[in-house]
Amino acid sequence: MSNATEIIIFYRYVRISDPKAFVARQREMCEKLGLFGRILIAEEGINGTLEGSLSAIAEYESWMHALPEFSDLWFKSSPGTGDAFGKLVVKLRNEIVATGLPKERDIDPNVLTGTHIDPVQLKQWIANGEDFEIIDMRNEYEYAVGHFAGSNNSTMGNFRDLPNIAKKFDHLKKKKVLTVCTYGVRCEKASGFLKQEGFEDVYQLNGGIGTYMKQFPGEDFLGSLYVFDGRMTEQFTKNYMVIGECTSCSSKTERFGNCAWDECHKQLLICMNCAKHAKGIWCTDDCMVGAASGVPVR
Repeated sequence: MSNATEIIIFYRYVRISDPKAFVARQREMCEKLGLFGRILIAEEGINGTLEGSLSAIAEYESWMHALPEFSDLWFKSSPGTGDAFGKLVVKLRNEIVATGLPKERDIDPNVLTGTHIDPVQLKQWIANGEDFEIIDMRNEYEYAVGHFAGSNNSTMGNFRDLPNIAKKFDHLKKKKVLTVCTYGVRCEKASGFLKQEGFEDVYQLNGGIGTYMKQFPGEDFLGSLYVFDGRMTEQFTKNYMVIGECTSCSSKTERFGNCAWDECHKQLLICMNCAKHAKGIWCTDDCMVGAASGVPVR
């Protein structure tokens, strides 16, 4: 009997009339199939990542596709590890991806979002020297371990920083702009937000970086793709260059640790050699001072 497992990532922005009941249905089905992972459900839709046996994943996908609003739901799959998640979490949230936007300025991707382009079209843009700018809408630590060559780092600490980052890209408002993220869910709102802020020609990479790298492994993207599970990073070819740098010694690494200040715990790249000193590694001087004094500096 095969012990192979599969990881699926999926989302859908669609109105869910009774999200609390849908949470219960999702939890019941995942427990029945022995699936682990994380699903967030809100009135605006669903955002999930699950791991399980090949047969269990196939049954879950069939069950979801039998629901009218998810009949064509796109499941992006990757080989599992068997331990990518330690448990199952199914939660009710106000948003499936928290933006930090007030309700009156929230983005409905079914109404306002960037024009979707697929990986083949992006590849053509790159090959033809198209004049466009990539804005990476992931967190700064995700960008640090891997990103498209020449892309712009949003420098977000988390996606709730979205309202604060648009102004730094004001000089791109009249240019062709492409937003990218891991597997697409954040870009649905990020690209719409840029349009709301007056950006004139906004696109998003359909299926995200992961989908691009599965079609063009080792091309155009530097380093590894950060993922939010026990794998930490996903690679698509053995022949890739590690670009992440240890916060402490600047050596190349893809190992993550945390800021030593308990009030922060931001994810940092910390190599194996420096891991033994991790209790003395902070993400900023402010955190170092805060750790010493117990009082936040910022």
